[in-house]
Amino acid sequence: MPSIPDWKHLHDATILGTSLEWQTGEVRVRVRLSAAEPRAADVVVSECSLLMCPRHHPWGPSISINEVRQSTRTGGNIRLEIEVQSGDVIEIEGRAVVLEGKS
Repeated sequence: MPSIPDWKHLHDATILGTSLEWQTGEVRVRVRLSAAEPRAADVVVSECSLLMCPRHHPWGPSISINEVRQSTRTGGNIRLEIEVQSGDVIEIEGRAVVLEGKS
């Protein structure tokens, strides 16, 4: 049985896609973890109020995550920044953020 992923497992994970369900405001960033047993996981942000996905590649093309940062904003929203190894930073704000492992 695979272990529950930890945020540190996102370093070097591959970004597979990003989706926003407009009605509920749920954002999902699908990734393939780079751990010993590669598998899928979703970063899930509920009640999204901001989603920015630049794709300018200032450091060159890449689909891998460099770093993930979280902070709490005024009003209690959580800001999630996913820095891609291309130099782009995906920014998402919402009420809650979870990392869900997939089998």
